[in-house]
Amino acid sequence: MQSTILDFPEVKLTKISVKDYELLCRQNPTQYEKTELFEGVIVEKITKSSAHIFFKHYLVHSLRGILPSGFFIQEEDSVRLGGSELEPDISVIYGSFLDYKNTLPETARLIIEISISSLNYDREKANAYAKGNVEEYWIVDVDNKKVEVFTSPQNGNYLDKKIYTFQEEIPAFEKIVSLKEI
Repeated sequence: MQSTILDFPEVKLTKISVKDYELLCRQNPTQYEKTELFEGVIVEKITKSSAHIFFKHYLVHSLRGILPSGFFIQEEDSVRLGGSELEPDISVIYGSFLDYKNTLPETARLIIEISISSLNYDREKANAYAKGNVEEYWIVDVDNKKVEVFTSPQNGNYLDKKIYTFQEEIPAFEKIVSLKEI
């Protein structure tokens, strides 16, 4: 197993604030365009595979068909959650995109991460999403053909977790999302 810099106790990292991260991104947009801020640490995002892109589009298409009024869908756009500014694959946000002309959403009704090579990182993000009171968080585990659904955020943790196979129907917005055809 390969060690990372985070595994060495003698290495001290300096965390930055969301405000400082946003300043860095504005001043150096090309340097920080493929990053996100996770609990004060700048994380370089990995390149998306064709499978990742397919699942994202499939789920966005499925959600658009069942999404009630009063919500809109973001794709890989920022959500500010305490000390994090994450860019989930899919976010279902309260209100209209017009409500966010001068600010970022600070919570979401549903966040979905497509996980092909980032399963551990996506599971780690669950705490940040729970701290941000995201009502529901899905990790689509493509390799194992499962969807981990986290609900009931409380005190920075999700109280409930259910696992659905791609052959099962996943409840969403009092309807269902199905991955059976994939």
